[in-house]
Amino acid sequence: MKLKNGTWVIVCDAGKFLLLENNGDQDVMDLRVVDHEEVANPRTSEQGTARPGRFQKTSDRRGSTVETDWHALGEIRFAEDLADRLDRWAGQDRFDGLVIVADSRTMGVLRTALSEQVKTRVLAEIQKDYAHRTIEFIEDALAKA
Repeated sequence: MKLKNGTWVIVCDAGKFLLLENNGDQDVMDLRVVDHEEVANPRTSEQGTARPGRFQKTSDRRGSTVETDWHALGEIRFAEDLADRLDRWAGQDRFDGLVIVADSRTMGVLRTALSEQVKTRVLAEIQKDYAHRTIEFIEDALAKA
């Protein structure tokens, strides 16, 4: 993949994002960090949740509610917040082209959460989990894509 100078690459998973900008040209990619964030999202069992509630189904039977998966909700919230940031940055004309690299679950949330303003600037979507890889690895992977 050949990226123009100034193209943004967002590499993310459900708890970390790395925003990179190509400072090179189409022939030689030179990705530099623009922004990054990593949030702690412990397992649901570590978030102090109580047992699921119980209720009376019939006079002789009881039922229970499904336990809320706080960890999964945190992952979704992180991706939605990232989509909001991208929308804000697009509104400020901070980027013209965007490449999204994310694991499949995060990519699915981003696809539904991104505004039209951002979607029109997306050049490519790559479903890979590179959030914990080095910038050199990401450059090589994008060059081969």
